[in-house]
Formats: sequence, structure tokens, C-alpha cells
Amino acid sequence: MMVVTMLLWSQGVALSQNQPIQAGEGAPNAQQGQLPPLPEAAVETSTLMLTDASGAVRPLSELTGSSATVVAFLYATCPLCQRSAPVLEKLWKDEQSHGAQVLGVFTDGTPAADMEKYKKDYGVSFPLFVDNGGKVAAALSATVTPEAFVLDSTGKLRYMGRINDLYQVRGVQSQTPVREDLREALGDVVSGSTVRLPRTLPVGCAIVRQDPLPSATPAASQESMITYHKDVAPLLRNHCMMCHSEGNAGPFTLTSYDDAADWMKSGLREIKAGRMPPAQVESDLAIRSENTLSAAEVETLESWIKSGKPEGDESSATPLAPLPDYSKFQEDLGPPDIILEQGKPFHLGPMGSDIYRHLVFTLNNRADLRVRAIQLLPSNRSIVHHALIGYLPHAEALQALRDYGGPGPTFTEGDQGPGFWARHGVGFRIAPPRPDGMPLLSFIGAYVPGTSAYAAPSDADYIIPAGSDLIAQMHYHRNGIQSQDSTRMGLWLRKDGKIPPKIMGFRFLHGEMVVIPAGIKNMKVTGEWTVPEDCMIAGIGPHAHLLAQSMDATAILPDHTRFTIAKIPHWQYEWQQPYFFKEPRFLPKGTKIRFSAIYDNSAANPKNPFSPPRPVFLGEATTDEMLLPMLILTSEKVIDPKGNSGFTPFGASVTRANLLRNLYNDQLPFEVQPDGTVLRSGVTSEDGKYYRFKKPLDPALPPSAYEDQLP
Repeated sequence: MMVVTMLLWSQGVALSQNQPIQAGEGAPNAQQGQLPPLPEAAVETSTLMLTDASGAVRPLSELTGSSATVVAFLYATCPLCQRSAPVLEKLWKDEQSHGAQVLGVFTDGTPAADMEKYKKDYGVSFPLFVDNGGKVAAALSATVTPEAFVLDSTGKLRYMGRINDLYQVRGVQSQTPVREDLREALGDVVSGSTVRLPRTLPVGCAIVRQDPLPSATPAASQESMITYHKDVAPLLRNHCMMCHSEGNAGPFTLTSYDDAADWMKSGLREIKAGRMPPAQVESDLAIRSENTLSAAEVETLESWIKSGKPEGDESSATPLAPLPDYSKFQEDLGPPDIILEQGKPFHLGPMGSDIYRHLVFTLNNRADLRVRAIQLLPSNRSIVHHALIGYLPHAEALQALRDYGGPGPTFTEGDQGPGFWARHGVGFRIAPPRPDGMPLLSFIGAYVPGTSAYAAPSDADYIIPAGSDLIAQMHYHRNGIQSQDSTRMGLWLRKDGKIPPKIMGFRFLHGEMVVIPAGIKNMKVTGEWTVPEDCMIAGIGPHAHLLAQSMDATAILPDHTRFTIAKIPHWQYEWQQPYFFKEPRFLPKGTKIRFSAIYDNSAANPKNPFSPPRPVFLGEATTDEMLLPMLILTSEKVIDPKGNSGFTPFGASVTRANLLRNLYNDQLPFEVQPDGTVLRSGVTSEDGKYYRFKKPLDPALPPSAYEDQLP
């Protein structure tokens, strides 16, 4: 305890050397104050021309506001520009009465039709223009979209950088309230104050995407040349198009040569950073639907970009296999035996943080169901980031709806729909198992874009206990427009009468931790579990929160041979999912499962929920931390007859963490008097805020007695 407490208050851990940041990649908030000052000279607005949708050319000086002007550079299909549209619209409506103007400026060569479509799709009313010739971008030193510049009434540049810190680093979305940098800067300029943070690093898409084509390639080398149709398109078909295609979750399409030529230079950076394709994993076992690019495939993309992105001959290339129809249940399984409907649609507003919502699909089955496969089918795949699927007792589902069925903590204007919210995880009481050991609550699958049904191995079934409802923990991802989704769930039942020898089971593991000290960059947390019975491992569901950087799990057999179950080199909280193996692997009784994760609680971590960093304790809130992987096992009898016994040590650790948290925050509700009596010293409100009494009270007093002693 002494060591933990010393670490808790230690703030002196040195940060690593800042790495150079490429244009558009951004940087953690801790680095935003380290940028060069803004230029002193005013911008010559009378010589800079913008073109409106009708083709009329006007000088920037005629378009400025009386007190301040925002020039926001945009690109119609840039996903961050799409999410920024409602933010800019609200800013303009709020500040135009104070003499502020907001101008949306599209990059050089943008067709008027693209600009008009952006205006219609995202409901913007602030004026839009095109920077033909790119002279305005050059004068302001703009490098990416979206990037914002604030000019005062004299034309002097007072702010340049990002719109907010929803993305501090490209591809890494904040799960906590954002810093509205542009709104703050504009307010400072309008009020005549000094801008508090005059420069930030923008996050987005490079303004210059089209590279000059190379000189003509000699005929002798045409056959060996890497081209889009011959080499790049098949690669994108296998790894990218399942999401980046019309109507699916990707914010832009990658289904044509023009798409690839426009986006793959930026895309290659995301691939090299390990952020794309999402949810990458390494394993000694073959993973179903694995989606990691090989070194050779990355080299192919690099060579294609360096050689000028040649298109090649489409007619001589092997035709691409058609993409599956993700709007339908998996056809090779036949029609589902049970289809559960969401009921009312969920409405998602254009602005704000992402939403985690638990949808209840009422089943309340009279007898146990043996399920061969399960599939979740959103109606609007563009806003469903991922989902976790499970079951729970019908009574628990009803209670959760009663207790938490109202608006969630991240609801904003336009959010409305069925289901319930929870701070983290399943969000309801863990029901004890049945007398036969069958757990009454468990996850059984997942949905991520580009996947279909989750099928059990041929010798096993999912068992959904009698009296259960199904749930889907939905991660809704905003896309800048008012949207809605109605999800369905399909079940394929065992109907041939042949009872397979095994059932699917799930075992949660717990990595021992209490607190991750503020400032620590590479803290390792470990855990171990010994397999109690012979079984097969069919998959794994890694789980941690925002501070985790990487994690791994290894199996060590009784004969001391070992294999890697899963290694996640770049953990992404946003893309957590179970990984199923093509062929389950036998685990004899006595096999040890060792697992670990690395955590970064420094200011250099863009996912850190606190700035400056503060101690992060073990707990169930998103801003807490944990290491709680789930093993997916098949066995002839219930592998965990005590019912998710992995939660027992987890619960004990949470209790210790809460004690330390209360000590650190000086929020213990009781104190011991000199005579040994224990008195109540404060109360915690429903929103979690602690209030200390003016004087300690007898804990036997009714709550009404507390009111007079509150400060």
C-alpha cells in the first residue's frame, strides 16, 4: 500500500521526447502550446479572391465580418469536415449578431456541385466559396482540411489551427468532452481580449492530395509496373471496401480509381500508424475475418504512390469479387429462424460525443435455445461503429430499462430512442448462475462493419437460457447529419436434432491493478488464470479503456509449450471486438493463460481523459481503467460453474481502488472519533459529487438531518 500511495502522488515522471508531427496528424493537447507565434503582418484581404457557387469572384475584403472573420478550409468528402459542419454552423449562428462572419472555403478545383451537395447534406447556411488557384490557402499557410483561421477587423491573424480537440491526433477520437478551440478564440477576438491559445495543430486531410503524374513509362516496364487495377484495387477490395463503400461505415468510398488516388496517401499514414484497418491483431492461430495488411501489401501501396498512382488497364485486370450485401442476413446460412426487431428507431443528432446505448431485443424464451449463429443487422451502417451482443434475464432487462432508460450522459440535441445507458460494460446486475452452472448473463458475439454472422464451431452451440432477452451494446458514431437506425437481430437455431458435444462458454480474466499514477507512460499490468478442465479456445475478447496502448495473451501448456492467443500492438478503445479462430485450439487442464497490457497516463497520450493527467483508478467508468479480457471457450460441461468467477477478484480490486480513490479525493463518508465512535462526515449525491458536512453526524440520523450540515 505504501508503494502504491507513493506512486499515486508522484507527478515527476519525465515525458518522452516529442516526435515530429506530419501535416494533418495533430498532436496531444500537451503539445499545443509549443507552436511558433502567429505572423505580425495583417493579411492583404483585398488581393485574395474567392469564387462562389455561381462562379462570381469576390475579394476576401468584401466578405469579412465587422468584428472578426473565420476562414475554415473544407473538403466535401473529408470525414472531419463532415463532422465539423454542424459545429461551424452553430458557431456562425451564435456569433453573427456580434459582427462575426464564418466563411467555408473549399480547396482548389472543387466543383460547384460538390459544394452545393455539402451545403444540402449537412444543412449549413454560412457562405461557401472555392479557393481557385489555392492563393488564399497559400497566404494563410493552410495545410489541411478542416483548418480554421480567425482574422480581426484589421485583417490581422489572431488564431489558426483546429476547430476543436475531438481528434487531437488523426484517427484517435476523444471519448471525453472536447476543447472548443475555435469558439474560444473567436469569442476572445470579438470581445477584444487576448486570444488564450492562438495556435493549435489541425487534424485532418492534406489539402494537396493530387501528385503530378510521372513521365511516360517505357513499354518494356509496363507489365511489371504497379497499377491501380492490377495491384491496388484487389488489395483495397480485401481490406478496405467492406467499410469504405456506398452505404457502409467508412466516411468516404474507396471503390474507384479516383477514390484511391485521392485518399491513399493519407490512408497509408493511417496504415503505418496501426490505426487502419481497425482492430488489428496478431496470433499463432488463424483468425476468422482477420484484416491486417502484410508488409508486402504496404510496400505495394507505397510503390504505387511513389510512381505517381498509375491507373493501368481495367480490361486486362482480374475482375473484383462483388462485395457482400451487408443490408441482408448472411444468405449461405438460409433465412434466420428467429428475427428480433429493435422497435422504435434510434435518432442520432449531428453533434457531440459518440453514444453507447444498450438495446433490448425481447425474447423471453420458454426453453433453452441452442443457437448455431447470430447476426446483428443495422439499417444505417454509416452510424453504427460496432456492437457487442449478449443475453440477460428478462427481469433484469426490464429493470435496466426502468433505471437507466432515460437520456444518456452524452445525449445532445437530436438524440432520442429506445434502450438504456450505463457508465460501462453491461450496465446491470450480474445474475447468479443456474443450479446446473449455466450463466444467466453473457456476451455471445459482436458486430463490426464488414462482418456477417458469428457462427459457433461445428461441434458446439451457443446456449441462450430460458427466460432471456438479447441485448446489443451499440456504439453510435456521429457523421455530421441527423440520422437514425433500426437494428434487427437474426438467430439460426440447431434443428437437426443432433446435439453437439460442446457448448460455447465465456470466462472473464482480471489483470490486477488499483491505480495508474499520473504521468507514468509505460505501466505494465499482468494477470494469470489456470484452466480447470480440458476445453477448446475458440476466441478472445480483449478489453481495457482509454489509457491502454497494447495488450497480449499467451497460453502455456502443461508440457511447457506455448503459443500466442492474441497480441494487440495498437489497442483502440473504439474498435474493441471479440476475435474468433478458424479452428479452435485444445487447452488441456492445467494450461496457464498469461495476459498483460501497457498503459500510458502521460500528457502525451491523446486519449487521456484528463488534462493535466490525474491518477486513474480501477473501475467501471470509461474514464477509469481495467484489464478484463474474455476467453471464448467450448467444453462438454460449463467451464465456469460458479458463474463468471473472474468477476470475484475483479470486484475485490474495485473495492480496494475505491478506498484509495476516496483517500486521494478526501471523500471518505465516515471518520473515527477519539473515543472510537464512527460518525458520518459527508454524502455523495446521485451525480457522484461528494459533499462534506460542517460537522460529523450520527449515521443513524435520517437523511433529512444532513441538509442543515451541508456547506
